[in-house]
Amino acid sequence: MSAYSPYTDQELTALLKAGDEFAFTEVYNKYWDKLFFVAAKKLNDEAEAEEAVQDIFLALWKNREHFVLKESFEHYFAVAVKFQVIKRRDKRSRHAAIEQIISTQTEAEFLQSQARDWTQEHLEKLQTRLDLAIDTLPKKCRLVFKMSRDEDYTNKKIATELGITEKAVEKHVTTALKVLKNKLGPNAMLLAIINELL
Repeated sequence: MSAYSPYTDQELTALLKAGDEFAFTEVYNKYWDKLFFVAAKKLNDEAEAEEAVQDIFLALWKNREHFVLKESFEHYFAVAVKFQVIKRRDKRSRHAAIEQIISTQTEAEFLQSQARDWTQEHLEKLQTRLDLAIDTLPKKCRLVFKMSRDEDYTNKKIATELGITEKAVEKHVTTALKVLKNKLGPNAMLLAIINELL
């Protein structure tokens, strides 16, 4: 039993708001296993469940100064884990839908479409496929890529804005381009059009 075990939820909240790491550790140790069990059961994925629980506690610590406990930690975490499960299930559904849309056009169909002149309609469809593919990129990778292409930021400016190295920026952009090329097809005409759109 820790020295903080006798404290009430409200007392732990007050200590947490003051930045007391031991109070946070007490709450973490008391509820982590319970949250993980619920998340793993609902998500059917232990790795994702662990990530979800870590996100809950990370948010709690980051927002500790403004944290308000309305009822109890039991109630707060029940709502928090439910929200994480819903959010992650929704993300799975959206990614599955995006993958389905991207894969609907077969290589043969795309080669046939190349035989025609590229009208505005074709370009708009390609732009839509490109946007959907970009949405599948990891969060940081997507942010760097959009800053580079949509906002015309230099690698140096992106590195400064995000607090990362220029080497990391280059790696994110290279990764993004590889993913997009894999999803949208390797043929030269498509890549030329993508480069015009980027």
